[in-house]
This record gives sequence, structure tokens and C-alpha cells, in this order.
Amino acid sequence: MSGVPRVCVGSLNRSKVEGVRRAFEALVGPCEVVAVGASTGLPPQPLGLAVAIEGARRRAREALTRGRGCSYGVGVEAGLLVVGGDFFDVQVACVATAGGSEFIGFSPSFAIPRSFAKLLITGEARELEEVVDRYFGTRDIGSSGGFIKLLTRSTVTRENLTYYAVAMALVPLVNAKLYGGAEDVVGSEI
Repeated sequence: MSGVPRVCVGSLNRSKVEGVRRAFEALVGPCEVVAVGASTGLPPQPLGLAVAIEGARRRAREALTRGRGCSYGVGVEAGLLVVGGDFFDVQVACVATAGGSEFIGFSPSFAIPRSFAKLLITGEARELEEVVDRYFGTRDIGSSGGFIKLLTRSTVTRENLTYYAVAMALVPLVNAKLYGGAEDVVGSEI
């Protein structure tokens, strides 16, 4: 597809790639979306918001570097958060531009059963998908709509959560004039 931006996603996960495609097409316009295998060098299940953000950033940067002719690199990482003693899953997206800017966005989050979270925290399971597949008898649920698809009877999917996380990351990019330009926003702390 010539003349359209090339979006390189730092994941081979079908749900993540589809969510990224939907967000870019809705907010940026026609684009070519390419899945690029990327690793974070972090644990498979990020515990805490800072680790999830770092994982998304690493995936976005690696996708931008490893993909060919990428206008954007996108990383999406699902993290486990603790809020008031309860556990929540949230998708974190990072959109990195070829010019060096980065934008972060978050999806809606949802509660994780404490018994599932305990298996992750104690190291008895490496990531949430493993726990869910074991409990529900599914296979590769993370690429097939995600845990949220099971919990919501297919009303909400991982594609939806990824879409919202990426859409939120794109807000300053598609409103650069309002946000003072991409370069002014990157690295600023609120």
C-alpha cells in the first residue's frame, strides 16, 4: 500500500494487531499494519503500571526499528495493577513515531479474580493467559479475544481494549496543534 503510513506493531498477537489497525484507521486513516515480533526483556506478565508502560515502550521502539519503512511503531502490553487490594488488568499502548515522539494510552480495566492474581504473583504461572487457558480449557485466549471476552460473554474483547488504549495514545498525535506539537508533548510530566 503506497502512500499510506506503515504501522509496525510489536506483537504477533492477532487481537493486538487487529485493535491497533482499528484505532489507526479510525483516527489516522488508511494505513498498512504489519506485525513484527518484539520482546520486552521484561517478565511475560507485567506487574504494576510502570512495568506495563515500559513493556509497551520497548515493544513500540523495537517494532519501529525492526520493521521496514515504519511511520509508527506500536507496543501494547497488558499489565496487572493492584488497587485497594483488588487486582485489575489494563492494556497499555505506546505509539512511537519515526521522528522520536512517544505517546501513551490506556484501556478500560477490569477486575481479575484474586485466585488468578495469586498464581501470577507467586510465580506459579507466567502470565494471565496461562491461568485463563488452564481454568477455562481454552487455548491461546490472549490472541482469541482475551480473558475479557470470556468474562463479558463476547460483549467486550481484547481487540476492543487494544483499540481504546491505542486510540487514547493517538489523541495528542492527531491533535498536535492543540497539544503544542508532538515534540512538545513527549517527555513532559504532569
